[in-house]
Amino acid sequence: MVKFFLKLLILAIVVLGAILLVRDDPGFVMLKYRDLKIQTTLATALAALIVVVIAIYYLVRLLRGLWRMPAAVQRQTQNRRYAKARRQLNQGLIDLAEGRFEQAENHLMRLVDFSESPLVHYLMAARAAQLQGKHDARDNYLKDAHEANPGAELAIGVTQAELQLAHLQTEQALATLTHLHSIAPRHDYVTMLLARAYYELEDWPALVKILPDVRRKKLLKENRLHEMELAGYCGVLGRATSSQASFEKAWGELPKKLQSDPLMMRFYFDLMARQRWYSNSAEQLLLKSLEHQWDDALIEVYGRFEARDANVQLARAEKWLDDFGHNENLLLALGRISMRARLWGKAQGYFEASIGTKATPAACLALAELFEQQLQQPDKAAEFYQQGLKLSLKADS
Repeated sequence: MVKFFLKLLILAIVVLGAILLVRDDPGFVMLKYRDLKIQTTLATALAALIVVVIAIYYLVRLLRGLWRMPAAVQRQTQNRRYAKARRQLNQGLIDLAEGRFEQAENHLMRLVDFSESPLVHYLMAARAAQLQGKHDARDNYLKDAHEANPGAELAIGVTQAELQLAHLQTEQALATLTHLHSIAPRHDYVTMLLARAYYELEDWPALVKILPDVRRKKLLKENRLHEMELAGYCGVLGRATSSQASFEKAWGELPKKLQSDPLMMRFYFDLMARQRWYSNSAEQLLLKSLEHQWDDALIEVYGRFEARDANVQLARAEKWLDDFGHNENLLLALGRISMRARLWGKAQGYFEASIGTKATPAACLALAELFEQQLQQPDKAAEFYQQGLKLSLKADS
């Protein structure tokens, strides 16, 4: 509207100027073409020229509008379709958030071909299909998403890995995440999902390799990360028992903080006890840990730990009796060490004291084996075998 009044003002100024120009002398204009002659005043000619110019201008605009009309109609139709697709997308997202997964899928896919962002439609439809258990449809939507936007490979891959992990397709998720990690090795979320896949597949060497990066970037909460670290490094240790040298090497490669973790230490010494390996440095570490903080599980492991001299080990452990004389785990450990020192009577006394403090399946079994194998009292052995079995069944129920 402002432009129109501006043009009108300019036209009025031009007309007024023309009138003032020819007021004193109207002038004379003649046009002749063959036998045709047109004579008029200058003012009339100028007025006619202005009218002709204005008419030509609006005629050109009319013709240009007619020429552009099909494209304008098409653009308007497409805009209406975009608007409808946006409404369908919004409704689909609302349905998905509210748990109406089938309706969400239908809304998301209804006008996907006319959407400005088909990638979002396909990714959300894949989630809706997953939540309905339609895994083939989910995979098809992800494939369509890639065809719609090949440049969004990372976003599509992350969604696919998340859905595969949720459906317990961990091996497929690992393949997806390995590919994504190769093209985006510094992507934090991909790294976190990859650690999760390794953990669920119990691929401990691969897990411990990636965990330092997870810790450095703080990609997981501390308690969850600590749980994964324990599982990963325990798994690595458990697979390194082919020789004591390889086992000690694996232990030395653990982070220092984990080497002092009670759960990790129990696992380490328990493996050594099972393999009947001895290491002076390991024993000193165990003793140092017990002196720093008492741990029932660790003292139980120490009872099975075969030191170089059982009598020296027994004397060292008996020093704890003053402080923990009524601890069933310490008494059980002392009985086992006495067994290795071939002190059958002392072993019997410690086992019976442990059972008297608190009867456990392990103490009953140890005493039963002592009666059967060393003291030649099968009836007593049967009695404690039976008691230990009852305790085990009670604990499992």
